[in-house]
Amino acid sequence: MKYTFWGIIIILLFLPIDGLSSSGWQRKVVNYERNQYKAGFQNWAITQRDNGWIYAANSSGLLEFDGVNWSLYTVRNNIVRSVKAIGNRIYVGGSSEFGYFEANNKGLLVYNSLSQGIEDYGGEVWNILEYRDRIYFLSDRTIHIYNNKNKQINSIDAKTKIDCSTLYGDKVYIGSSDGIFYLNKNDVLEFLPVSDLFKGKKLVSLITYNNNILVTTAQFGLYVIDGNNISKIKSIADNFINNNQLFSTSVSGSKVALGSVQKGIFIFDLKNPSYKEVFNLDNGLKNNTILNSYFDKDQNLWLGLDKGISYIDLNSPMRPLFATVSPIGTGYCSAKYNNELYLGTNQGLYKLNKDGSYTLIDGSEGQIWSLIVIDNTLFSSGDNGIIVIDPTGKYKIDLPGVWEIYPLSADKNRLIVGTYSSFSILEKKNKRWVFSHRVPNFNGSARGFVEDEESYNFWTVNAGRQIQRVTFDTEFNKLINQKIYPLKGSSIGGNSFFRKVDNNLIICAQDGIYQYSRITDRFDHYAQLESMLEGPRYYEYLSVDSLKNIWFVSDNNLKLLPYVSGEYKSDIYNWGLSDELVGNYESVHIIDSASAIVSVDNAFLKIDFSKKGLPNRPVNTYIRKIVSLKNDSIVSYGNTEKQIFIPYSQNSISIHFAATDFPSAGDIQYSYALKGLDEEWSVPSSNTLKEYTNLPVGKYLFEVRAVVNGSRDSAITEVEFTITPPWYRSALAYILYSLLAVVLLFILYKKTIGKQKKIIYQKGEELVAQTKRHEEENKIKDQAIYQLQNDKLQTELHFKTQELTGYILNVIRKNEILEDVKKDALAISKAIDEEKSLNSIRQKVMRLISQINSNIDNDDDFEVFKSNFNLVHQDFFELLDDKFPGLSRNDKILCAYLNMNLSTKEIAPMLNISVRGVEVNRYRLRKKMNLDRDVNLSEYLQSL
Repeated sequence: MKYTFWGIIIILLFLPIDGLSSSGWQRKVVNYERNQYKAGFQNWAITQRDNGWIYAANSSGLLEFDGVNWSLYTVRNNIVRSVKAIGNRIYVGGSSEFGYFEANNKGLLVYNSLSQGIEDYGGEVWNILEYRDRIYFLSDRTIHIYNNKNKQINSIDAKTKIDCSTLYGDKVYIGSSDGIFYLNKNDVLEFLPVSDLFKGKKLVSLITYNNNILVTTAQFGLYVIDGNNISKIKSIADNFINNNQLFSTSVSGSKVALGSVQKGIFIFDLKNPSYKEVFNLDNGLKNNTILNSYFDKDQNLWLGLDKGISYIDLNSPMRPLFATVSPIGTGYCSAKYNNELYLGTNQGLYKLNKDGSYTLIDGSEGQIWSLIVIDNTLFSSGDNGIIVIDPTGKYKIDLPGVWEIYPLSADKNRLIVGTYSSFSILEKKNKRWVFSHRVPNFNGSARGFVEDEESYNFWTVNAGRQIQRVTFDTEFNKLINQKIYPLKGSSIGGNSFFRKVDNNLIICAQDGIYQYSRITDRFDHYAQLESMLEGPRYYEYLSVDSLKNIWFVSDNNLKLLPYVSGEYKSDIYNWGLSDELVGNYESVHIIDSASAIVSVDNAFLKIDFSKKGLPNRPVNTYIRKIVSLKNDSIVSYGNTEKQIFIPYSQNSISIHFAATDFPSAGDIQYSYALKGLDEEWSVPSSNTLKEYTNLPVGKYLFEVRAVVNGSRDSAITEVEFTITPPWYRSALAYILYSLLAVVLLFILYKKTIGKQKKIIYQKGEELVAQTKRHEEENKIKDQAIYQLQNDKLQTELHFKTQELTGYILNVIRKNEILEDVKKDALAISKAIDEEKSLNSIRQKVMRLISQINSNIDNDDDFEVFKSNFNLVHQDFFELLDDKFPGLSRNDKILCAYLNMNLSTKEIAPMLNISVRGVEVNRYRLRKKMNLDRDVNLSEYLQSL
């Protein structure tokens, strides 16, 4: 196919125009400087591995970037000029050196030189190409061909200086000041006849494009070689090419990036004549010399600079107004008025011009809080008053400390103003708005207020973070009513704005969204809306745009619930921006059906929400290395298939990890768990390493996942490792312990047997002696027992003797008394026989009675009986005297007889009374002792 100037123009005229080129919105540019990647200034080439990692050919070696960590791998002679990722290898070429890096069994990239075997080799390797089993290393004047199968290297002298090269089809093409050459099937260089045009010209690059070869010259434009035809490309880049010396070119689809020496990089589209983007020191780059450019797999652009590396996000739906530090300050609000965009910042009110420049509106200097268009008039509210812009011009209302302005539903000629300390009223006079008066009897900030459905009623949050409804009269001269609405168990956070969703009045609290019910006149959880969003939780910001889309902030991330075809879709789009949003002052403004302006710390950014959030791509998380904290040594690099064993002496480790997602690098957090120790997933954080100290012996599985913009759906990456036991707890140690234990047991057995025999003999001797001792002791004990028994018998015998003696004495005495009584009775009988006088007989009888009474009263035998009885019966009478001091002698005698267990019949003659008399005495004795009838008197006395 032959390209002609007019043919290309005709084709491009009928293609769609990219609207991005017509605005001043920038791309997100990330600059990585030398102090970050810790290597040389110059970066000559960039490539990307299948896992997404970026590799750069640096003047100090090979740079590796996983999205978080930079690593430098050195080669011989240090300088690396070219790099290409092929499979598991990273091929590099540099100063008189080429070879490849490959991971060892620990996962660490190790360099393998291929050029050391080449004699007298020198020069710089500027490009690396691959075709099947062949790897081509192209230096200044030589082509080195490495065969992966036979490991042989073949070198071909180009006979000319090689300026650039490419692989087209199955042939290698080289560009030089002598024209373009290619390697034929016999590895012989042949001249390409159509390249006569390039003789004497500096060629920057040869790139395969659309089944042709795209040729870039340093200063003479772009050309396309189609077989035997060659044609120059006319494009929007021509002026840039003519005014700058080109140094590099990269192509992705129809998009071309031209790197210059003096003016950065120019990006254009061969199929879209109006699209162009220029990046240099003016809009984000740190250096204007582009040594190399590379489109990664996400079609974003990496630049190897003369000083550093830059990353340009070309696919993000978000475009900042400024790629560098905002000259207009922090963004707070925006509005579109008369097809012009106005921006409110902490520095003032600005108008964004068509060419991307900006103009400060005179008199608006200072903090701007809100912008609103009412009746074809733009109102800017701020710290220093109100700026009014209408079709006739601009003027200022000197009312300081204004949060926001809203129209009144019942009065079109008045506006209500919420200020730092009250409400105020604006009035329209002679087609201009002027300050009318401050609403009396209301004090407090009126930020975030909204008018109720009932006119002259307004909802606001007071200084105590309480919801209140205030009612004014029709002239706003009097506060009629003020009512507080408590939220049970919750409170209002920093987001104190009232909003309306489907005509429902809502406000965000710490535990969710509350909706006002006119039926109950209270605020309740808006469960339906919470379920549509992210459940009952705190929403830092919530707003409904003019298209009914719901914008909200949770976990510091800006999100969108779209309203499509009359309903809210279930998909929520997360835009991130966790480090950019201005807390409690978030603002989203719709400028058309697919674009929104968001206020951020660095001014503003525009979101093309037709792209539905960030690209839906998997986020790869990698475990970079495991490091021993004991000696700071590397245990393992990356995810390796080899089992990882960590000695117990190094059981304190740190695990480093990273997620490769360059567009969302600033919004990535990580959650991890260590199975075997911590089963629960950790709270997401931005930390990219986790330390574990003094891990016990055992097997562990470390799992980590990336949390991008609050989403935890990323894949889990894991690594398994084992903390091995210390040497004294190893298997060999336990075998040795077992052998030693057997030997010790054998020795112990031998010693024990000898000791046992000796002990048995000694025990036998001791047993004989002990037996003799026991026999002697038993004899002594028996004798002692016999003696004790004998003593007891003697004592009992003595007691019985004394008792018997007492009885005998008592009987003898009684007999003696009876003898005397007998004699006296005989004397009386003789006196009767002798017929003595009655007086004489009476005297003898009286003397007999007196003798009996005298023997009864002076019966000393009782004391003897009492003494003997106490001796035998353990002081029985003393016990009776202690317990019953009122007993008579006869009572005590009766007690003694009862204690001896004598019967009533036996006691009667001994007491010289009848049996009936004994029973009466027993009865009286029981009463004196106060005993119950159930108590046996004899048993009771014996128990004493």
